[in-house]
Amino acid sequence: MSLEFLFLLAIVAVLSVVQSIFGMGVLVFGTPTLLLMGFDFITTLGILLPASFSISLLQMLAARSSRVPISKYLYFLCLPGIIVGLWLAENSIFASWTNIMVGGTLILSALVRLWSPSRIFLNVVLMRYLPTYHLVMGIIHGLTNLGGGLLAILASGTNTDKNAIRNTIAHYYLAFSVIQMLLLATVLGHHDILITNLPTAATAALVYILIGNRLFTLTSSPSFDKALTIFIAIYGVIVLIEY
Repeated sequence: MSLEFLFLLAIVAVLSVVQSIFGMGVLVFGTPTLLLMGFDFITTLGILLPASFSISLLQMLAARSSRVPISKYLYFLCLPGIIVGLWLAENSIFASWTNIMVGGTLILSALVRLWSPSRIFLNVVLMRYLPTYHLVMGIIHGLTNLGGGLLAILASGTNTDKNAIRNTIAHYYLAFSVIQMLLLATVLGHHDILITNLPTAATAALVYILIGNRLFTLTSSPSFDKALTIFIAIYGVIVLIEY
């Protein structure tokens, strides 16, 4: 095992703590990190997707007795949107424009979450345009791997309990990673990358079991809500700066 791969495992381990708490983190922070390290987009997907999948799967298994309702638009609009987005991923013009939009939306959302009346307005808007939101989120995720930021807005806008928020995100992220890995392995013919990076899945699972989930259990709902707002804001700033 090379020194570079060990370093990648260390990055995955750190980001797995974040995903264990918020339901996301491996893809949203790992994607810009690996791209800045010189990895291409497809290789980045191959490294990070197994790790994200393993944590989301464990979170879903743990939430079997308290699952939250999931919108049908995830399957009928969002996942097809991911397919379209991944097909468009080779066009850097689309990616650049989308990153600016995602970053700006996240920062605006973080500001809105700090004021209760505007937060209520955001929830109303989400419900009114839920189909469109799912389609746009799917295309953005397929195109940039950064749809998690918009997912955080959706999950926290439709739920208040920390368990419900994380369970919603984990459900979506599990579906995201499954469709992306299927596309990589079949349509794009990169199954070898996924197989090579299976150790990232094992690393992420161990971090979740030994550290991440315990930290989530110790976090109160108000603290989780504040931390999620900060998470969304930081994510938006990073996307704008690094892209």
